[in-house]
Amino acid sequence: MQDDELQALLQAVMPQWHYWIAKPFIKHVVTEEVSGGMLHCLQMLRVNEEPMTMSEIARMLHCSKQQVTKTVGRLIDCGFVERVPDPADRRIIRLKLREEGNAFIDRFQSLSKECFAPLLARMTPEERQEFGTSLQTLHRIFSRLFHAECRETHH
Repeated sequence: MQDDELQALLQAVMPQWHYWIAKPFIKHVVTEEVSGGMLHCLQMLRVNEEPMTMSEIARMLHCSKQQVTKTVGRLIDCGFVERVPDPADRRIIRLKLREEGNAFIDRFQSLSKECFAPLLARMTPEERQEFGTSLQTLHRIFSRLFHAECRETHH
């Protein structure tokens, strides 16, 4: 498939994805205590598994270091994240997900199941299978891209 065809499909899917997936998800899961940005930061720390610097997180989230600093400060205040010194260079501070952060993500995943249940219930068994296969493909590709980008930011 050509790039222009892929871009057209992305543009066609994005509003539908927002309507069926993102909007209900944000409405159902994001709270006053934990913003969407905080949630993305927590998920990034969990997926990465290794403590990350503010600069690495900012690059991965495609936002400014100032935005990440504010978000991380709130995560630290909530007890979800802690600062740890870099073992190779004590001047560098890394951020590590605490057990409380992992527990929050687990609760969040439980809530997200409730959020997506109505959408999945509207699908036929064949559509659910096709949707699942599509999501597996997206997850595989995005995970590879994410981990490649993480390796680039660590070096």
